Amino acid sequence: MTAEPSRMPRSARGGTEPSRARGQRGERAGGERGAGQPPRGDQQSRPPGPAQRLLTAAEQLFGERSYHRATVADICARAGMATGSFYSYYGSKAEIFAAVVRAINTDLRRAMKEALEHAGSSQRSRERASFRVYFDMLSKRPWMDRIVREAEFIDTGLFREYYEHLARGYARGVRAAQMDRDIDARYDPEVIAYAYTGIGNFVGMRWAEWTAGGRVPEDVLDDVLELLARGLVPKTPKGAKPLQTGDTPPADG
Repeated sequence: MTAEPSRMPRSARGGTEPSRARGQRGERAGGERGAGQPPRGDQQSRPPGPAQRLLTAAEQLFGERSYHRATVADICARAGMATGSFYSYYGSKAEIFAAVVRAINTDLRRAMKEALEHAGSSQRSRERASFRVYFDMLSKRPWMDRIVREAEFIDTGLFREYYEHLARGYARGVRAAQMDRDIDARYDPEVIAYAYTGIGNFVGMRWAEWTAGGRVPEDVLDDVLELLARGLVPKTPKGAKPLQTGDTPPADG
């Protein structure tokens, strides 16, 4: 296990209400951005064109107004296109909503993959890189998790698909860390994967979404990583021989 991360003074942490010290700081990747402004960064990598303009407009409007309060006409107006042209690219509002949810998922998984290519080999380094890229994406697009949460009531299968895709990737990383004895091998990787998802969702909600694009501070991320380090510490010494595929994790005690 890696050494505990350096920590910022608790005096900067504030109370139970959002404070500038812990959520409204201007040091965000990509600069200040709030709900209703066009997303950038992740979405700029997609091919430009009318379909992408509609998709970007739909993401903004679903995030600002909700699925039921955003209309096809609204989406086309935001995209600067005639309403009738919408159906050349998407069959319905439900279809573009599903495309938005899947695009968010694809953007997030791609950004995490790129971040992990530059992260250290330890699980703590990989966790830091993954959480940071998710939190920074949420700062740029503070509505994205609201859209995903609404999917549970619009299309349950789509909602489940979103989280299953994320969790499968997380679980593969957890299993690799268990084989390297970076994480306690007694735990089911899928359980840890969904724990990662829940922690990320609620910490991001508190410090990025609720503060209209505020950046999750480093000391908050430090707390998340320390919590994981203390809770997932392997029972077997770090220097022990790595587990091989099919090995049985050592019994506790």
